[in-house]
Amino acid sequence: MSNKEIAYAFDELANLMELHEEDGFRIRTYRNVYLTLRKTDRSLAGMSDAEIKDIKGVGQAVAGKIRELLNSGKIDTLEKYRAKTPPGVVEMLDVNGFGPKKVRSVWQEMGIESIGELWYACNENRLVEYKGFGLKTQEDLKLKLEYFLRSKDKLHLDSAEELADFVGAWLTGKLRGAFVSPVGELRRRCPVVEKLELLVGYNGELDTVFDQENLVFEKEENSAYYARLENNTLVVLHKCLAEEFGSKLFRLTGNPAFVEAFVQAHPGLNFKNLRLEQEVFEKAGLPYVAPELRDTPERLADARSGKLPLLIEEQDIRGVLHVHTNWSDGLHSLRDMCTYARDLGYGYIGITDHSQSAFYANGLKPDRVRAQMDEIDALNAEMAPFRVYKGIESDILNDGSLDYEDALLEKFDFVIASVHSNLKMTREKATERVVRAIENPYTTILGHPTGRLLLSREGYPLDWDAVLEACARCGVSIELNANPYRLDIDWTLIPAAVRQGIRISINPDAHSQEGIHDIRYGVLVARKGGLTAAECFNAAPLLRQKA
Repeated sequence: MSNKEIAYAFDELANLMELHEEDGFRIRTYRNVYLTLRKTDRSLAGMSDAEIKDIKGVGQAVAGKIRELLNSGKIDTLEKYRAKTPPGVVEMLDVNGFGPKKVRSVWQEMGIESIGELWYACNENRLVEYKGFGLKTQEDLKLKLEYFLRSKDKLHLDSAEELADFVGAWLTGKLRGAFVSPVGELRRRCPVVEKLELLVGYNGELDTVFDQENLVFEKEENSAYYARLENNTLVVLHKCLAEEFGSKLFRLTGNPAFVEAFVQAHPGLNFKNLRLEQEVFEKAGLPYVAPELRDTPERLADARSGKLPLLIEEQDIRGVLHVHTNWSDGLHSLRDMCTYARDLGYGYIGITDHSQSAFYANGLKPDRVRAQMDEIDALNAEMAPFRVYKGIESDILNDGSLDYEDALLEKFDFVIASVHSNLKMTREKATERVVRAIENPYTTILGHPTGRLLLSREGYPLDWDAVLEACARCGVSIELNANPYRLDIDWTLIPAAVRQGIRISINPDAHSQEGIHDIRYGVLVARKGGLTAAECFNAAPLLRQKA
């Protein structure tokens, strides 16, 4: 069990206790434990009881619950609260921005016990009759509920990949000689995966792979087996003979519109019974189209005309930008983050702790900025030729200005400008605010431009024509935030940005050493947008200047 999973158990416990109006001190304790455990670098599973107890803010009672969770997979206290709370009410706590106090109100005062009932009550304007639920609050909640329902049971790209790797390795261990590959949205590297699909090429039966430990069989339909993992994730296993694996891999990977356009463009050609996927393209007389590009039929025209882009690879990224340290809300020290990036083979790192307005993230006041710059100077003298760049993730304030005076902004090597507060904006207000920040002469990169959190929070709306025009005019790059919960800018906007000469910066938004590895997901999604190394801001050997 990972530290993050253990932390979330305490977060759920705190929420349920608040829902039932339990002791405030214990609730605060569990919330603090949640925050602490998320930032604990060493695996709790490998610690002794004494070591767990010595973690700041944990203590003996909490340490006992952690050990209980590690040993049995559950905490009796948490199970007690789950048992006396309707499952639908527990689910309401997962709706972003709908906290325990309001959940308690709709449950106890209105008798609502499910997401569906709550949405229906909003639709009938029943919430406005109760204290704390005006018309504006009700409308906002209705939108959040609709987004929650659309997102339910979907997977972030990193989670889908991890689960597919597990299932694939398990299947190849069970079925000697089988070919196994992800297909569908996961193989196309979609930021959100609606269902986990794998193709199994095997000249035998699959029935023997289903057991109670890993895959629980549900049904068989059209040569596909539907089963569930123990975490309830639906897995679809498509079955074919080994000698037709390539043909089926092609058909099950591409978006249906892509596959249909491909077949129609080659009437009379038989693409069946091919062992290797490459043979499908060879038979059609086309160069291989990477799976990431098979979302739209338009890429077939690029293939026919020899204009397929040479897609960026993870090894093309030369420097790590957008990195937080324990100067603000990061887990590791400045030195530790720099050393780790250097040891991974990167040539430079750009430190971008939060600016002063981000008080919730221990944002840096001007005196701390200058102190951090002194530490960076010392590290550069010590670590050369590896380079540490002085950056900041500056909040974009309500009026579009940045978070420091010009006299301090000019001392940074680069500035990432990001919106973190007051996210409920109209399209006009959001666009005006972001464009003004882009026009600031010290802005280098526009950070996570819509503020979205995949499967949790929709981004604020932007007039992208205006935003892209401003970036092109001002020489500002756009971040593709590689955190799997963001992947923002959306890949569909990359071609338009590149056409205007805007570079994309693939940044991990790392708050720990491990977070640097998220660059992988940014690269995978950038490839969907057809990004090349030449079009990537941080694929250069040194930090680029503004265009």
